[in-house]
Amino acid sequence: MIRIDVRKLISFGKGSYIVSMPKSWIEKNNLKKGDLISVDDEGFELVLSANQEEQKLESKEISIDAKGKELELLKTEIVSSYLNGYDTINILFDSNSREAPQIKDIIRNLSGLEIMEQTSTRISAKNLININEISINNIIRRMDIITRAMIEDVILCSTGQCNPDSIMNRDLDVNRLYYLGYRVIRNAMKNPRIAKSLGQDSWKLHLEKLMILRLEKMADCQKRIARHLSAVKLDRNSLNELSRIHRDIGETFSAVMKAYYNNEKGAALNIEVTSRDKTAACDKFLENYTQSHPNIKNKSRYSNLVMVAKVVENLKATAVEVRNIARAVLCVE
Repeated sequence: MIRIDVRKLISFGKGSYIVSMPKSWIEKNNLKKGDLISVDDEGFELVLSANQEEQKLESKEISIDAKGKELELLKTEIVSSYLNGYDTINILFDSNSREAPQIKDIIRNLSGLEIMEQTSTRISAKNLININEISINNIIRRMDIITRAMIEDVILCSTGQCNPDSIMNRDLDVNRLYYLGYRVIRNAMKNPRIAKSLGQDSWKLHLEKLMILRLEKMADCQKRIARHLSAVKLDRNSLNELSRIHRDIGETFSAVMKAYYNNEKGAALNIEVTSRDKTAACDKFLENYTQSHPNIKNKSRYSNLVMVAKVVENLKATAVEVRNIARAVLCVE
């Protein structure tokens, strides 16, 4: 149910009327007494807007104590601080700590965050990117391009024609873009001024947040497929069938991204309806492979079957994300 905030019109002097402003709107737009409000007369509607003169936002700073913490926990804290919009992140550690190089690697994977100062007990990183100048659409397109290339190359890992490390490095590139996109979208959803500078409303920002999440998950799936394929031995027929299924999913991914860019709901609807064919093909492949390799008592054969099952699991996950993108396109106005 939509709740409309109704305000009473009050007479002020002989020629003016006043109406009170919701406190929540004032606080959301960082307004105070004496600030200017733009008034647009659109006939039946009177549109009030916060003055669009750029205001310097308060810089957020956080200090993280790294002493005695596992690297994964520390990484989570640093990344969370970045995503939550902190402009300066200070990491504190013991003078005899050997974690400084690993901390620097974490910071390098966060776009716009640069190390400004380093001492024997402290690393200080500062964000140098103006999020008002970041195009979320460009981030999505870049993530799309990298993920497509990963899909094309990942199947070659089983024949030694592609180094899995190359896929891993590209996944890191996608992660950097995802973190940057998430940071921009989160700030825009919390600050209407930023959203307006990006030309986005809250629903569009929500859909774009879903898009970068889907693309990041797809890249993760390609990373895992490459890792598992490099450790598995497939006969020629199985490899050809797996390649066909993967290529089919990749072509559908290209089609759904085209539908997203052009807002082609008919194409997106068709992809959503036929998406189950892709997951069914994955299940059929695994069933046939298991039946053609019945003797799993041998340890190496059992390990091979487990790796093949993991490859198929991530192929299915990729197909599901393609379907989710199609559903997002159907929600675009």
